[in-house]
Amino acid sequence: MVLIYIINKEWGVLFNRLKSKRENKNYSQTYMAKQLNIAISTYNMYENENRRIPLKIAVDICKILDCKVEDLFYPATFTIRK
Repeated sequence: MVLIYIINKEWGVLFNRLKSKRENKNYSQTYMAKQLNIAISTYNMYENENRRIPLKIAVDICKILDCKVEDLFYPATFTIRK
């Protein structure tokens, strides 16, 4: 199975943007997790830099938060991992 992950050298900036954007929409982590159909603990790990975000989830996050992937996750490079 091949998965695509977002690798970002500025993790702190990335996750601060993610949390800030979510909070600006008044969305809870619980709401985000339910919309993404993932566990709350998984979403929490994304925001707290404990887990890399798959590209599909990143795209879905941006749809929910009404923003572009480049805006929320820039600068980023995408790599393919097995």
